[in-house]
Amino acid sequence: MSAVAYNMQQQQQYQMMMAPQALTSGMPDPATIASQKNAYLQMLDEQVKQGTTVLEAQVRHQKEHLLGQADMQKKQFIMQIDMEVKQQQMALEQQRMEQLMALQQQSAQQKAALEQQSMQLSMEYQQKKAEENMQKSQFDMEKQQAEMQLRMSQEMAQFQSLPMHGQQQQAGGLFQGVGLSFPMQ
Repeated sequence: MSAVAYNMQQQQQYQMMMAPQALTSGMPDPATIASQKNAYLQMLDEQVKQGTTVLEAQVRHQKEHLLGQADMQKKQFIMQIDMEVKQQQMALEQQRMEQLMALQQQSAQQKAALEQQSMQLSMEYQQKKAEENMQKSQFDMEKQQAEMQLRMSQEMAQFQSLPMHGQQQQAGGLFQGVGLSFPMQ
């Protein structure tokens, strides 16, 4: 072997015999790892905190939105119910007015019929009363005539039963001052 080749071979062996390379080179040491771990934990805690804040804000916003929608729906429902109640009240009022008008019309018709019946009965009463008065007057007149005729018949009978010569005297005395005149039959 030549010296040059030997030299080279030794150099290669020497190079191969160099100190071992550090296995931890490029790796962080435990203090760095702990520091990085703490920084990462802090970052995770901060992310959780920020995420929680954002999530709570979203949930709060969604709840407020739901409450707002619920309030709006309640108001719409109340308005709808109010409108239905007002419509029903108007229908009832209309029905009341129609029934009241019908009642008043019926009452007016009954009053008119009663008035007509009352007038008719009053007229019938007046006619009957006039007829009754006329019949009573006629009865009274006929009664007076009958009484007068009876008296005259009695007087004539008395007159005829008297003796003849005193008849004229008594007849004159009997009818004197009476002022009666007899109709000729």
